[in-house]
Amino acid sequence: MAIKKRRAASSETSREKKLGGHQNEHDYADLIGGERIKGTQKGDVEDLNGNLHSVKSGKKWQIFLYSYDRILESKHLKILSPCLDAFTIDSEKYFTDRELCLEFKESYIKKHGRSKAKVLPNSEIKDRFKENSYVDAKDRLSIATQSVCENLISKKALRNFLGEAIFNGVEVKFLAIKDDTLRCDGVFRVYEREQVLKILTEELFPLVSNAGKVPEDYNVAGQKTRLCYKTEQGADRNIVEIEIRNDSPVHYREVRFNMKSKDTLKLLKKHIDDRTAKKIGQNVLALGNAATGKYFD
Repeated sequence: MAIKKRRAASSETSREKKLGGHQNEHDYADLIGGERIKGTQKGDVEDLNGNLHSVKSGKKWQIFLYSYDRILESKHLKILSPCLDAFTIDSEKYFTDRELCLEFKESYIKKHGRSKAKVLPNSEIKDRFKENSYVDAKDRLSIATQSVCENLISKKALRNFLGEAIFNGVEVKFLAIKDDTLRCDGVFRVYEREQVLKILTEELFPLVSNAGKVPEDYNVAGQKTRLCYKTEQGADRNIVEIEIRNDSPVHYREVRFNMKSKDTLKLLKKHIDDRTAKKIGQNVLALGNAATGKYFD
């Protein structure tokens, strides 16, 4: 049985998603009479009044993928830097030690079976290696993630954090979401920054991720920072996952912020009635504060 390893999306899949996103940005720019902005900045489209719009589509959005230096230079996102510091600078040692850990678990499975491997205490793995940068990083990350969540309990800190992550502070004015849910037929729903942040800050709260259940791996809770909301049934539902990306020596010690489209739209629709909508042409709806003023005149 081969060791199971987490895999990043293939380069072809990533390329297709990127091209699809670029096409949506072009489409949206044409619909509002604006201009698509090239590059990787937060603003994707500039409207006729000089306002920047971030255009999102698909089931899951990658809000950002930042390097260590980018996180450290940030005003509010730098609370994530201890999560990166949990990992050794020497990526070669990290990946070598990772293989040693996974090989040990694989050997254990062959001898004792997957069911016993699932309940093997982490302390036995740590005793086996004494010092292993992969194991040590997971333990340190768990502590760092808990600290991030404690910071984000503060609604002020959470709002500032989300503002920098999604809108780069006050740089981007609007969030335009392509709504592909049933009966919406790809309409772009446009929301104003301050209203989005008010809703998300009110609804979301931080939680650490649970420990994985992969028998072949060293499973520790707190490998991701989650931002959740309460469903109508009272369950904690994940809307944001912040994780450290260590896919390869090239993509090592990076922070990835992913956000779910369906859940984001659900919260925005909950607080902003569609009766506030201002229709812009055939496929754009400006809602709430975005429908007021002369933004789209």
